[in-house]
Amino acid sequence: MWRKGIILAGVLCMLSGCYIVPVPDQPVAPAEQWVPITIRATGGGAPPDKAVNPAQARLMTERAARLDAYRNLLERAYGVAIRAKSTVRDFILKDDTIRSRVEAYIRGARVTDTVYKDDGGVEIEMEVTLGHEFRQIFR
Repeated sequence: MWRKGIILAGVLCMLSGCYIVPVPDQPVAPAEQWVPITIRATGGGAPPDKAVNPAQARLMTERAARLDAYRNLLERAYGVAIRAKSTVRDFILKDDTIRSRVEAYIRGARVTDTVYKDDGGVEIEMEVTLGHEFRQIFR
């Protein structure tokens, strides 16, 4: 009986020393400390061969340049997912495929400069300001 009492007292002493230590939350910087940043990107477009007239070619070229600039903005803001596949046969590289993919959406981008090239191409520079809402995405 004494033996069980001593064992029980020892177990209770050991368990009374165990408790959960509260871990303080990491301080999160308030919104005022987040400084908005502006990202700029340039996109280029070439005139299509199948345009009906020069006006349509110009509009299509501008659209291609704007889409390229949007894609470049997204790559800079969110990053790019890259998938690669290589096929090797008899210790010789047979096929090497690399694909990049950007999936996101962007709002508030604006065109800051448009340059019309002599060859009919167009370069468009765009910028977007990333504020506190952008930071919330990555928490």
